[in-house]
Amino acid sequence: MAPNNSLLRRNANYRKLWLAGSGSILGDWFNQVALSQVTLSLTHSPSAMGMVLLCRSLPSVALGPFVSPFIDRYPKKPLMLISDLIRAAVVLLFPLAVFDHETSFLYAGAILLGLSGIMFVPAQQAAFPLIVSNKDLASANALSSGTYGFMSILGAAGGGIVSSLVSPVVGFLINSLSYIWSAFYIFQIHMPKNTGGNKRAEPYFNALKEGFREASGNKAVKAILLIGISWGFAGGGYAILIPILGEMVYKMGGFGIGMLYAIDGLGVLLGALFVQRFVGSNDKRANWLYGAAYLTQALFFALLAQSAVFIAGAFMLLLMRISSGIIIPLDSYLMQVHTKAEVRGRIFSLHTSTYSGVMQLSYAGLGYLYETAGIPIMGLIIGLVSFLCGLSWLLQLKTFTKPDSISHHL
Repeated sequence: MAPNNSLLRRNANYRKLWLAGSGSILGDWFNQVALSQVTLSLTHSPSAMGMVLLCRSLPSVALGPFVSPFIDRYPKKPLMLISDLIRAAVVLLFPLAVFDHETSFLYAGAILLGLSGIMFVPAQQAAFPLIVSNKDLASANALSSGTYGFMSILGAAGGGIVSSLVSPVVGFLINSLSYIWSAFYIFQIHMPKNTGGNKRAEPYFNALKEGFREASGNKAVKAILLIGISWGFAGGGYAILIPILGEMVYKMGGFGIGMLYAIDGLGVLLGALFVQRFVGSNDKRANWLYGAAYLTQALFFALLAQSAVFIAGAFMLLLMRISSGIIIPLDSYLMQVHTKAEVRGRIFSLHTSTYSGVMQLSYAGLGYLYETAGIPIMGLIIGLVSFLCGLSWLLQLKTFTKPDSISHHL
């Protein structure tokens, strides 16, 4: 961890962005466990769980590409700051579902939470190369991904304990406070003056078309986007599978859900450490490892879905999420190095709305399929999709080229 710790010491702006993200990730996992427990306890339905997650993702899917020009046009700092403050208020809708035993608050809160966070992740990803030098970019992404894994462990385990022994309401309150924590540190970041993107105010529709033109004409970017869409339609089943296993298969309630999410975080952390140790700024290695990790993710996901015993499922989950932990930082890194700086916000917004959004869009259908086809069959199908994603990337490697000039700032 020495190179990453050094990066935190010598780059104050990245350190503040890292602190902001660490706090909000921790709170998000308290929310995830609490939301899963409340939804399943009120409805006893995997389909309802999928619908709540669908509501959370719908704004990103429907509106993400259309707000993307504003991410490149306006400074990243205020976009992230405003998003955090709004989300801090919106998440307080979820406790109303607990107090009134009314699921409509879950759906309304999920939609508003997705809407208020629609610009945050693309703005954050586009800001990375503006405050981190090229030689540190892969390490910065690996550190952020590893931190996500570590905070997932703490947040999921803590969320499971709090939701089971105290109340899910406390988990939602912690999530709200985490957004305030994030806003506090983002407010202190000093971005370069040109972080607003294009210096001239390009007409909205021209800017929108330029983003889609880059996405369709850049072979590496297009491949990442298509893999994200492909995996998204199937991989959304993973987020439903964890609550189903913890609550309905292993019969462990909120504690079981929290433990599985903690193992999820440990796997992501280990995968990120692997990227830091063996990839660094080696683009060739990053490209090969990105495709290979989709192949191993496929195998262990399929085995996870066959596991009816907690210990076996936990082990398969750990191995599966190590693969995912390799994919996550490399996905961001490869998108950053293959995209021109002036359209980076639009590309990341499109990527977020397709990869994350479509993944969650699949929740409703996959929740129904888990009930009808069964967990083992769905695990094999979803694993096959991951395998095809990795294979398609590896077969295209020789066609990818980086942009002639990518701007990086210290």
